[in-house]
Amino acid sequence: MDPKYNNKTLIGITGSIGSGKSTVLAMFGELGAETISSDTIARGFTEPNTPVIKDLISIFGESILDTDGAPSRAKIAEIAFSDKSKLNALNELLHPLVRKSFLEFLHSRKDGSIIAWEVPLLFETDAYTLCDFTVTVAVKPEVAWERVMGRGGMDKEDFQRRNLSQMDLEKKKSLSDFVVTNDNQREELKKQIVIIYSEIKKRIQS
Repeated sequence: MDPKYNNKTLIGITGSIGSGKSTVLAMFGELGAETISSDTIARGFTEPNTPVIKDLISIFGESILDTDGAPSRAKIAEIAFSDKSKLNALNELLHPLVRKSFLEFLHSRKDGSIIAWEVPLLFETDAYTLCDFTVTVAVKPEVAWERVMGRGGMDKEDFQRRNLSQMDLEKKKSLSDFVVTNDNQREELKKQIVIIYSEIKKRIQS
């Protein structure tokens, strides 16, 4: 982690789509960690009043605009995950903006804070280098698809394309300090997070 933030503890959370990263993030929050999500920050840059609307149109064209002239996240995702060059261009646009917003949040936290940070591309980018600990949320593909299907708004082909755009789950697991299995009930997941959070606090204090 950057030395200027070394009085704070940063936990990076990642996993495949439908793995339950946001649920794990919330559970860390329930245990006392401060929480932040890169996806939530990124969504802010595709809101109607986004400051990067011209950049988005430059990458994807005006077809991403709805009848009110606002960008459609669904259209952006549809194009991006079927065209690697456009996905790369989107990432190159958003990642620096998301990183800047995240670092501002991190800098504003009080000394001694434990911060849980949800980052889908934790290992695909250099985000992991900022973290003191990393956690991968693992789930069987069929369970992940059931969850995504239950949320609606995505077909299986799109789900598979998005998964293929990320690092292989086994590779993520091998790079992580902790691995959480989220195939079971919420109570079982919470038990795992409690154990991990306790271990992290022990390591901080030792």
